[in-house]
Amino acid sequence: MKADNTIKLLSRTKEYADQVIIEGLKKMGVDGVVPSHGEIIATLFKQEELTMTDIANKISRDKSTVTTLVKKLIKAGILTTRPNEKDKRSSYVYLTIKGRTLEQGFKDISEELYKIQYLDITDEERYIFRQVLIKMNLNFKNALGKE
Repeated sequence: MKADNTIKLLSRTKEYADQVIIEGLKKMGVDGVVPSHGEIIATLFKQEELTMTDIANKISRDKSTVTTLVKKLIKAGILTTRPNEKDKRSSYVYLTIKGRTLEQGFKDISEELYKIQYLDITDEERYIFRQVLIKMNLNFKNALGKE
């Protein structure tokens, strides 16, 4: 089987995208937030509050990973929690006022990423690329026995 550097290219592309995000956050004057926090914050822009389990399910991450990321965002003053009255074993996570003020900046960064990502790429190329990437993703997911 012939090998190529597709995975390396995907990884490098992700690193560059993360750098764009980090630069955007710096311009916003946001400290303590890194790209791995983005999915949590973006999810909470859409949902008023969620449990750690709900967040983990929505962003397809382990609950332990989400817990670690949420703790860092609480320390940064972006998230906070309140007890879950229905289930004392869990709590709800939600954005603070400081966290809510990040929404427009996140939208701006997302628009910039999208603009850079598809610069000089036709709609047809984008469609084909996404279809192939979806298939690759499914291939790896199936190989790992993930649902």
